Amino acid sequence: MKIPVEDLRSLALSILKHHDLSETDARVVAEAVLEAELRGRPTHGVIRLPGIAERLASKGRAPMRVARQGGACTLVDGKGNLGYLVAHRCARTVAEKARHGGMGLVGAFNTDHCGMVGYYVSLVVNTGLVCLMMCNASPRVAPWGATEPVLGSNPIAAGFPFSGGQVLIDFSSSAVTNGDLLMAMKTGQRIPDGSALDTEGRLTTDPQAALKGAALPFGGHKGYALALVIQILTSALVGAAPIPKRGEDYGLLMLAVSPSIFVDREGFGRGIGEIIRRVKGARRADPATEVLIPGERAFRERERRLKEGIEVEAEVMEEMEKLLR
Repeated sequence: MKIPVEDLRSLALSILKHHDLSETDARVVAEAVLEAELRGRPTHGVIRLPGIAERLASKGRAPMRVARQGGACTLVDGKGNLGYLVAHRCARTVAEKARHGGMGLVGAFNTDHCGMVGYYVSLVVNTGLVCLMMCNASPRVAPWGATEPVLGSNPIAAGFPFSGGQVLIDFSSSAVTNGDLLMAMKTGQRIPDGSALDTEGRLTTDPQAALKGAALPFGGHKGYALALVIQILTSALVGAAPIPKRGEDYGLLMLAVSPSIFVDREGFGRGIGEIIRRVKGARRADPATEVLIPGERAFRERERRLKEGIEVEAEVMEEMEKLLR
């Protein structure tokens, strides 16, 4: 069923406030979830609300605090707060540091799943800054050559402002994510061949078997290497759990840079504009298709869904309505 954006936002807000989030915190989480839907990423959208509600009911939390600070760097203790709230605070903090000092580096520990990392990067890029973000999660991905999940799905996102909007790269280092598995189970679909293993270490296209087993890294050994880099930077470097338990002591890292520390803004704009023009003007493999820059499809989808509404599975709507009882 297709739901108007404002109706879905109102429903998400009601659910979150019903589960004891303040108006301010509820809006932060609702916007992160809604932006995932708008950009065509339902795996990180309203399907996550039941899990968020469960987390709020079962886990205690205290006000976040700054654990360490110096110069351009800040380390945030999430104090068990939702990853959405911790990541939003980190985005605000890293942007403020980069605007005033040219660069900001913010880490966080003691938090959990934060949703679509590209959303927080977008918030920073909207202020004219370059941004990089990564985070870890509980074991879901088998190291290359293994069958046991050890690493998280470990997403990474990077964003760059330009005159036409922003270049936004956002992807998981795993071939399939938990969100993909949840959506596949809801819709009765199979997952791509070669993306996951069952509990016996055999390749599977069954999302339920994959959820009990392990995801594989995307791109073989290269995706595994990237996942390992992210795991180290978002755990050992920031003081989070090296291999976190489900929903406990995840870590994240954000970097923001003002282009003006190296070049003037006009020069940066000309440079990135030239790269984009050359990429989009490259000879096409299929003349009928368009060469897109990362993020372009998502932002186009966002404009369409703002006008037409968001498609939500009936079963997902039923689950959300139950959360208000």
